[in-house]
Amino acid sequence: MEFLRSAPGDEPVVVETTFGAPVARVYRAWTEPEEIKQWFGLKAGSVHSAEIDLRVGGHWCFVMQQEADRRASLQGEYLRIEPDTCLEFTWRHVVEHKDGRREATPDSKVIVSFRMDGESNHVHLRHEGIRRVDARSGVGQGWNASFAQLGDWLDAAMQGDRR
Repeated sequence: MEFLRSAPGDEPVVVETTFGAPVARVYRAWTEPEEIKQWFGLKAGSVHSAEIDLRVGGHWCFVMQQEADRRASLQGEYLRIEPDTCLEFTWRHVVEHKDGRREATPDSKVIVSFRMDGESNHVHLRHEGIRRVDARSGVGQGWNASFAQLGDWLDAAMQGDRR
């Protein structure tokens, strides 16, 4: 299923869909580390660990790759939090090497809005400020995959398979 609404490589990256789950349930999937680990990334299990300090100014970090000589993560800071309505945060890809070197992309910004649409929840994501076209294409593919996995995971959670 295609959730990407912007053309690959376009600025900003826009992704949206409607989930058959209450807003509070979907919002919780975005704000609880153990739930993030279930659906975020290109495939299930992409996130090795997740930390979330859910407050304005609080940091988040999702470790995507952990090896003996390097660690790759996505991380940022919360800029705006409106429970069950909106999350806004910075985003950067960081690679930390065992020898102490650290590589990080410039910060970009993600705004995720949640709203009820009948009995479903409409989620709209806008990821802006990614400087390179190839990076925007990759991020768009990642968000598209994450939205697909989130939908599957929420369907199972709503059926009581996962809590």
